[in-house]
This record gives sequence, structure tokens and C-alpha cells, in this order.
Amino acid sequence: MKKIFSFCLAFVLGLTAAHADEGMWLLKLMERQHLADSLRKAGLQMPAEQLYDEASPSLRECIGQFGGGCTGEVVSPDGLILTNNHCGFSYVHAMSTMDHNYLQDGYFARNRAEELPVPNLTFTFVLRIVDVTAEVGAAAQKAGVDEYTAQSQSFLAPLAAELLKKSDLKKQKGIVARIVPYFGGNEFYLFYEQQFSDVRLVANPPQNIAQFGFNQDNWMWPRHNADFAMFRIYADKNGQPAAYSDKNVPLKCRKFLPISLKGVENADYTMIMGFPGRTSRYLTASEVHLRTQSQNFPINLAGEAQLDFMKALMDRDSVANLKLADDYMSLGNMVKNFGGMNESVKRTGLMNIKRTEEKAFREFAARSGKAEYLNIIDRIDSLVAAVEDTLHDYFLLQYTVGQQGFYVQTEALHNYLKALKDGKQKDIDNAKTTLLKWYDMAAGNVDLDYDFQQMMLLYPYWQKYNRLGLAPSFLRDASGVKAHYENMYANSVFRSRATLEAALANPDLESLMADPLVTHFNDLHTAFALYTPAMQTYTRKRSELDKIYTRGLCEMYDWSKAPDANFTLRMTYGHVGGYSPRDAVEYGWQTVLDGMLEKENPRDPDYVMNEELRKFWLEGNFGRYALPNGKLPVCFLSNNDITGGNSGSPVMNARGELIGIAFDGNIESLSSDLRFNPALQRCINVDIRYVLFLLDMFGGSSYVLDEMDIRE
Repeated sequence: MKKIFSFCLAFVLGLTAAHADEGMWLLKLMERQHLADSLRKAGLQMPAEQLYDEASPSLRECIGQFGGGCTGEVVSPDGLILTNNHCGFSYVHAMSTMDHNYLQDGYFARNRAEELPVPNLTFTFVLRIVDVTAEVGAAAQKAGVDEYTAQSQSFLAPLAAELLKKSDLKKQKGIVARIVPYFGGNEFYLFYEQQFSDVRLVANPPQNIAQFGFNQDNWMWPRHNADFAMFRIYADKNGQPAAYSDKNVPLKCRKFLPISLKGVENADYTMIMGFPGRTSRYLTASEVHLRTQSQNFPINLAGEAQLDFMKALMDRDSVANLKLADDYMSLGNMVKNFGGMNESVKRTGLMNIKRTEEKAFREFAARSGKAEYLNIIDRIDSLVAAVEDTLHDYFLLQYTVGQQGFYVQTEALHNYLKALKDGKQKDIDNAKTTLLKWYDMAAGNVDLDYDFQQMMLLYPYWQKYNRLGLAPSFLRDASGVKAHYENMYANSVFRSRATLEAALANPDLESLMADPLVTHFNDLHTAFALYTPAMQTYTRKRSELDKIYTRGLCEMYDWSKAPDANFTLRMTYGHVGGYSPRDAVEYGWQTVLDGMLEKENPRDPDYVMNEELRKFWLEGNFGRYALPNGKLPVCFLSNNDITGGNSGSPVMNARGELIGIAFDGNIESLSSDLRFNPALQRCINVDIRYVLFLLDMFGGSSYVLDEMDIRE
């Protein structure tokens, strides 16, 4: 049980033991934070040590990081993993063509021979977590580095590598060691992880099933989309990580999640394990204001206009739809998240809540006798005031004028021009190869007409909303901006690979330096450099001040609060339940397939129902996956504390059985990344029965069910 501090403080902050569902808990600290007591009282029916154990079988072995920013879970002894469709979206998008559109048409393997290799996809398991706070502190003191550097990977990665060399894990394949700061850099933990690189696609529902409602329904409830995908991990004959080979075999897993077909009821216990990305719950009121008004607001200004522009093009052009699908999903997710966060901050009165917490902290600081706490809030406020306009304009510039896809990697371009200036042929040839490689990756498939129209749309937002006027020179004369872009898109040698190769075949330094894209980049670089001093000062000083304030808050709360999320393995627990977001509005906790028919709109591509799925609905043919009333369950709500990175996380019942897959939060609670709101925080989950129905009856991938532990 989380420790309860003084009654007066709890009353002031509105915190009681009833809010025990808050927290993305690091299970390594379970004993220290008395978490097992809370879990048992909430309804856990399995031994707490089976959640996380480094020596004996535990749920730790079933959960991994899917790719670089999502979660997946092992559901069979032969390495089957489930995650979200939107987690696999970019990978499946890269595999898709108009002839084999696995993204929009879906894909269901009928046997293991049909499981498709997925380029560049990894799956990573946590093997061990070690407290290395003392080692980091000693290394930082010896090196004489500041708090910012001590928490950076440039400093921590070499130390992690050094500790790995001394570890008994050093000879195992695929081992990755990383050190991660916790509690604002007051503690550090070393994660030993094992990464597998041969991951294959097993099943991916059609887009109009997996993403029914698409960006319009993103962060919204009720939901009716099957946001899941299935993959399989392959390894060498010894069960070790290996690059893709047709000789590799499915990974043998000693521990995997059983699956419950019994379903869930209102108020049932739920727990989620995964890799939540970033929360910032130890911020001051001024830092919350900075986040919402100097980061979220300028990004959304441009992002909403860009999304409308992309959507109109995608709806009328199937080729553009496939090409832009991944960018549209990524941008849409960020924009709706940031906009929802800002609105939620206002609706929940978060600024006043933060100020109340600051008042309590000032009183605690006076009692503590620690001088560093007495004026820490004032120091943070002064730092924020000095940078808020700079930060606003930096993000506005980046997401407007800095957004052109007509792009070449600037470092590669700089290195080529430098080599050309120095005149060493070997360096020139190497730099040329690198430049062309980056060009192919970054700019080779850019539609210049699309890109030009996008820039015509975005640059006025910079001109209208910037605060400091530190504009690139080509933006200072409004009448000449269009001509500047027209010249760049029409005459730069970077407009195509053919024109670039021709220019590099007989390079002329003076001509290249005068190229309209090069001068454009130089102008942008000069403008961004104007923000650098203030940004660097803010970033470095913030690490120092936030470490002090976070440590003070932790002491004030008797170290009973979970650390901020940071893409490491965490667990959150809660219960199934609906919510009431505003007066006279009540949301139920479960949706069924009937709701898809109610939302269907043939005139809106986001709400066109899959015709094969419609046949199952008309026949009422859902097999053993139906509810007692014959309807097919689709999604359900729980009040688990999640954030980005939890996408794909398993939702488990009190016995550790899989009942769903987490895929979203609700828009009313998006300020929960800044402070947990128990009344509004909800996790949106796809029901595992809908997943199995689609794998089995709809998609025909029935062979995978034979290797799962499915409990009726």
C-alpha cells in the first residue's frame, strides 16, 4: 500500500488511499513502495512475485518492447506476439504496395510458411534491472559533469557498456544495456535487455476494421475498431537472436500469457504491463503552462491545417492514401493528443491544482530545514519566464517552415560541401556516396507539387503567430515568399536524383553554395541558431532545478508516488468501468459490433464498414466469441494509468489471463500525463474475443489458436 502522509496534506491536495489506481509502477521497487498490499486489496488473485521475478518464471518474460515505442505480449510457447495495429502500422506500410496492400486490405497467414519477414522490426525483452545510482554518481563526480550531462545518453551509454562487460550476460547474443534516470535524475537503473531482430507478420486486419473511424475516432469513446496485429519472433536453432534467415525457427518461450474467453464485467480487476513513454507529473504550474502554450499550441496550429490538407488528398486519391497513411496517422495522433491535453488542462483546472500543490510544498520546504527547497519554485518560474517565447517560436518555426519534405540530410550536405572545399578526392567520393544515400532515404520519393502546396499552406502560420520576429531572411518580405519557394522547387539540383547526380558528376562549389535549397537551409540554420543560446541554458538549468524539486516532492509524499514514465517496463492496475465526462453524459464500459453499424457513413471514408465483416453481422455468426446475448464484444474501458508507449500492452485479469489489448486513452483525460485524474482517466482496450474472432473466423489464421492456451 502506498504510504499515507499527514492528513492535513492529503486533505489539501485531495489525495486519499481511494486513489490507489494511480501509478505506472516499476516492479523492481514493489517491496519498497508496498505495492503488493495495494494489489491484493484491489483484487489480484495471483502471487505478486509472479508479476516480476528475474530468477523464476514471471510475467516479465511475456512482455516486450515492440519496435522502438510500443509494447507486445507473448501468447504462445512458439513466440507469437500480439500488439496494436497502429504499432505495426509503419512497418506494414513499408511492406505494402498497390498490388499487395497489407495495410488497407489486411493480411492473414494460413500457416507458418506464409508468415512474412518484417524489415527493421525488433522485439526486446527485459532480463534484469539493477540500481546503479551510486555508480552513476561516482562517474559524474569523477568526470565533473553537470546534471544535464549526467542524465544524457552520451554520458550514460558508455557507462552502461562498461558495466555490461563486467556482467555475466556479456557473452549472450542480442544483449543491450541501458541506464535510465528516475525521479528527475535522483536515481538510476540499469536495464539488461535482449533484442530479437527476426520478427514476422502473422496477421493484420484490414484498415477499415483495425482503424474504423481513423483519426476522427482517435482518443474518443465509444470505439469500434480492432486495433491489433499479430507477429512471431524467430531465433536461431539455439533460441538466440539472429538476423533473418529461412533457417531460423520460432522462439521457444517458457512463459506466455493464457487467454480468457470468459470476458470481463463492470468493476472487474485489470492490470496492464508495458513500456509507457513519457509523463511529466512532477512539473510546477509554470512548467505546465510552458508545455501547453509554448509547445503544444504552436505545433497544433500548423498540424491541424496540415492534417486537413492531407486528408482531402487521401480521400480522392488511392495512391496518395497509401503513400501518406503513415505520416497522416503519426501527425494526427500527436496533434489530437496535444490539443486534447490543452483542453483537458483547462477543463480539469490543473493549473489551480498545481498551485495548490506548490503551496503545500512551500509549507513542507519551510518545515524541512533544507535550504535548497525554499526558493526552488521561484527559480523554476524565473527560468520558464525567460524562455517561453523562445520555445514557442522554435516549435512554430520547426513545424511550419521547417516541415518541407523536399529535403536532404543537412549534415551529409555539409560534409560534402566541406570535402569539396578541402579538395581531397577520397573524402569527396565518400561524402558523395553518403549524400546520395541520405537523399534516397529522405527526399527520393517526395512529390514536389504536393510539398510546394504544403509550404504555401504552412508559412503564413509562422508569419502570423511568431512572437519574437527572429525570422529567416526569406520570410521577412511577405511579397517574396512565394517566389522564393517557386525558385527552390523549380531550380534546385536537389529536385530529383537525376539533377543531383548530374551536379555531383562535375561539382562546382560556388554553384552548389548558391543552389536555392542550400541557401534556404543556410538561412533556416541561421534562424534556428538564434534560439540556441536560450534553449541550451534552459535545458541544462532545468535538469538541475527539476532534480531538486522532484526530490522535494518525493520526500513530501514519503516516496509513495511512482516515477515518471520513461519507456521502461511498468505495471498499472485498475478496474473495468465507464465514466461521466460532463453534465448529463454517461459512457458505458463496453461496445459491441452493432455500434459499428450505427457509426457507418458511406460518404465518409473513415466510417465505411468492411463488407465481409458485415456478412458476419447479418448472419449473427460469431461462434464461441459472442456474448450470452449473441452480440460480439469489441472494446471495453478500464481506469488503468497509461500513456503513449503502452500501446499494444496486455490487459490482464486478476489471474494474469489476457482479456484485451490496450490501444488508446480518452480525450478528456489527456492532461493525465501531467497529473493523474482518477475521475476521467480511462484506457480503451480491444476485447480479446474480438481479436480471436477476427483471427479465426474472419481471417482464417486458425492455426495460431492451436498453440495458444485459450481458457473457456
